[in-house]
Amino acid sequence: MFRHSEFHAEKGGIAEHFFAGVPAPGDDFTGEARALLAEYRSVAERHACSQESEILLRFHLSDVTNQAPFLRELIKDRSSFVSIAGQPPACGSRIALEAWHWCGGKCKQLKEGSLDCVTRNYRVLWFRMQDSAVAGSAKQTAAEFEALKRSLASCQATVEANTVRTWLYCRDVDNNYGGLVAARNEFFAANGLSTSTHFIASTGIEGQMETPSRLVQMDSVNWMNLRQGQQIYLSAPEMLSPTALYGVSFERGTRLVLGDRSHYFISGTASIDSKGQVVHPFHVEKQAERLVDNVSALLESSGGTLGDLKWATVYLRDPADASCVLRVLEKRLDPDLPLVVVRAPVCRPAWLVEMECVAVNAKGDSAFAPFS
Repeated sequence: MFRHSEFHAEKGGIAEHFFAGVPAPGDDFTGEARALLAEYRSVAERHACSQESEILLRFHLSDVTNQAPFLRELIKDRSSFVSIAGQPPACGSRIALEAWHWCGGKCKQLKEGSLDCVTRNYRVLWFRMQDSAVAGSAKQTAAEFEALKRSLASCQATVEANTVRTWLYCRDVDNNYGGLVAARNEFFAANGLSTSTHFIASTGIEGQMETPSRLVQMDSVNWMNLRQGQQIYLSAPEMLSPTALYGVSFERGTRLVLGDRSHYFISGTASIDSKGQVVHPFHVEKQAERLVDNVSALLESSGGTLGDLKWATVYLRDPADASCVLRVLEKRLDPDLPLVVVRAPVCRPAWLVEMECVAVNAKGDSAFAPFS
């Protein structure tokens, strides 16, 4: 089943479409993957979306090492940015898909699987380092950020000024997240990101990579030629503490203000309070309620609402909690919101559920160029 949402600016510009789908559990991965892609193609075509407008494809697989090679063969003709993580769908299927389309602009595939998107007014780089030649989560995280830094430098850009959102997938997060955090903190401190400037919206979550020795993989989206004031860093200190309070460095969310709209990138958000403590330990339903409250507070801090959400990913420590969590979300969020639920433990064992999301609304600023 696929869900779809969309955003159209009043005066034209790029139309944005979001899709999320999971197939019914089948006899094997091959059948599930083919069925999922066929349904996705049909749904996308109904909304005037095509491979040419496809910007991002994100897959969640139950056995990434064995399944990814076959999946890559199925999608080898795609030019979009493809992200594949070992995060089993909570429904019992072997694969789930999320997609983002921009109807307008031109994109070209770059080396290392990255994607360079050029519209009339903006250039957007989706980036991932292809391979990792070092061992350990700290060294691999450092290598990821250094590779991003080099790529941006070739575009006369920097991580500090142009990286809007990162996703860090960490194999065995309970044991390897500490190295990720330490390396990210060190890179930021050396590159002008601090509590007195800003960090970057991010999700750091359990995720296995195709190569078992790869402990960390980072995806990022980077907007070039931004002007001062186009990135607003979201906070709701009465609900969620600053992340630096407990030794990590990321923004709770970032609002990207364009001339005709705003994008809200909400980082992975869990049941946390203003002191950085886990709220409702051992109670997944109440944790789900609190995380929605936290997401709502972040959006409302800069003119957004839960009604602006266009896409969400829910991460569970225990997939048996899926039905309970979905009952909570269906009461609070649009029932048609593109959403997938996967098994992916959060960085603290006591957090049973986390959600990240993207929102879009028409609250742009005419001082900036529209998204066209």
